[in-house]
Amino acid sequence: MEKLLARLSYWLCFLCAALAIITRLLNAWGAPASLLQGRNNPIGYHSFMDGVLLFTMTSITAACFAYFSRKSG
Repeated sequence: MEKLLARLSYWLCFLCAALAIITRLLNAWGAPASLLQGRNNPIGYHSFMDGVLLFTMTSITAACFAYFSRKSG
């Protein structure tokens, strides 16, 4: 289960990173942020960068947990 969580969060990290790069490029080119409009506020690249950090830490934590639980058991 830990390996699945580590793999899933790893790929979600890459997805968030790609979306952050795309939204940053759109902002740099002056494209309207309404393409990524939330319920009230537009979704900026900072939101996706927060997702990158979250999923990176989740992936590292799950991989370490799987490694140490395999070593001890």
